[in-house]
Amino acid sequence: MSYNEDIIEAFISTPKKFHWYKKAFNHFEVNNTARWYWNNGAFVGGFWYLLFRKDLKSALIILFIELLLGAILPLNIFIIFFILISISIGGFGTFFIYKKYKKDRGGIEAMFKDKAKRVGVISIVGGVNPTAYYAGVLAMLSLLLILTGLFMITLR
Repeated sequence: MSYNEDIIEAFISTPKKFHWYKKAFNHFEVNNTARWYWNNGAFVGGFWYLLFRKDLKSALIILFIELLLGAILPLNIFIIFFILISISIGGFGTFFIYKKYKKDRGGIEAMFKDKAKRVGVISIVGGVNPTAYYAGVLAMLSLLLILTGLFMITLR
């Protein structure tokens, strides 16, 4: 593999997803602007996906927007906005990861001249956060149980 492929694979840290992300990153390289690239994990996981991919800044912005809308909108309108936000994250979530990759890669390449060192450092800076994955699954299951309980109460 080339250095470019090595550094992308190190940043992604999930070998099964390497070719998918490589294709997505090539898609974004065309004109380096926000572009739609569908990601089922980002759609379903929402901000948890961004936490899993260590994009804390984007995850916190999305969480803040969702909490703010949840606090000020009636539930039926909030659900519509939540679905729209989820679709947006599904389409642009991978682009957020790409932008983080480009920023991290640029900083690392400015600091280190040795290519092997760069690949090692980007695997630490990038990669995945398994705790976010398990927290997201637990949160989704908890939400499902809460909604099921509320639904059962309304049937009585």
